[in-house]
Amino acid sequence: MVSKSGPADQISGEDVRRAIGEIWRQVLRVEKLGDRDNFFELGGHSLTASQIISRIERSLHVEVPMGEFFERPTVEQLTEFVLRCRGYEGSAQA
Repeated sequence: MVSKSGPADQISGEDVRRAIGEIWRQVLRVEKLGDRDNFFELGGHSLTASQIISRIERSLHVEVPMGEFFERPTVEQLTEFVLRCRGYEGSAQA
C-alpha cells in the first residue's frame, strides 16, 4: 500500500471513482457497471485483477496489493481504499 501521489497529483474522490470504474469496464469488458457490482460476479479472476491493479497504479499512482483488491471486490470499496492511500478522509463522494 504505497502511494506515489503528491500535492500536484490530487484529484477528487469522484474522479478516482470514475477512473476505477472505467478501468473495470475496459478490463472486464462490460458496458454497464454499478459501484456495488461484485468483481467476481462480473467474471473477474486473478489475471483480470492483475490487469486492473496495474492500470490503477499507472493512472492513480497507488499500489493495490492483490489481497487488498480481493477484500474489496466492488468499485465503491476499492475507491475507498485508493482514496485512503492517497490521503483522503471520508467517503468516495468527496
